[in-house]
Amino acid sequence: MTTCNELEDLIPVYVLDVLDEADSARVQAHLRACSHCEQLVEEYRHVADLLPYAAEQIEPREELKYRVLAATTVPLQPSSPMLRYGDLRPDRRGARGEVIAAPSFGSQLSGWFSALFRSPAFSAVALLLVIAFGIWNLGLQNQIAQQAAESRQIAAELRTQRDFLTLVAYSDGQPRHLQGTEVAAKAVGRIYGTKDEATFAMVTYDLPKLPADKVYQLWLIDSSGNRTSGGTFTVDEHGRGWLFAHAPKTLGQYNAVGVTVEPLGGSPGPTGAKMLGGNL
Repeated sequence: MTTCNELEDLIPVYVLDVLDEADSARVQAHLRACSHCEQLVEEYRHVADLLPYAAEQIEPREELKYRVLAATTVPLQPSSPMLRYGDLRPDRRGARGEVIAAPSFGSQLSGWFSALFRSPAFSAVALLLVIAFGIWNLGLQNQIAQQAAESRQIAAELRTQRDFLTLVAYSDGQPRHLQGTEVAAKAVGRIYGTKDEATFAMVTYDLPKLPADKVYQLWLIDSSGNRTSGGTFTVDEHGRGWLFAHAPKTLGQYNAVGVTVEPLGGSPGPTGAKMLGGNL
């Protein structure tokens, strides 16, 4: 009978659809009889769905834009000669019968604008328009800056999620299992990474959801008992959480890990209840 422990490490690779046919058939057969592993597959798929959005955005070259515009622009056909306003304008005659040319439409329009520009009302309106445009432009610049900052933050989060899933799926070593303490007996966790690398990933299940002013903090414990923070994380309403971090030293230089409850932002050292622990 295939056990969960034998196939749990294959599930991330199964979600990415890169297992060979034999292992894929084993996982599928096991999933039909194991609700726990079936739930694990759904959790990994939730992260895998983010991968398409984590691809780096590449800005096309400027010359390509002009080439596309040139290919799609329809050349204008020469139009028929248009009848000008002056062609229909009747001539005026003076007292002696001489022909006096009527003022052109252009000269009349120029006179209207000249009078308008010299009026005090126009100056006041123009000043109000300049002020309104300045306020609108300032607000627009603030919106653009805010959207750019939000876009950078989202891109950074997506890159982290992509790196996390890649490490979980392709980690060479076996994951280290974490067990809940007496205050979180149902909680479990796994750490993915090799002893020669400082980068690692952790997933947790069934941890209690914390208030908004609390976080979980991971501690890396060396042979002398010194504890180094590995980062903070939160969990969703189902108790699921994850962490992708870089330790100061390689994982092989630490003996164990622990997870405690700490104030928002983390602590220099453990202060709250220990929720998870395990050996490396």
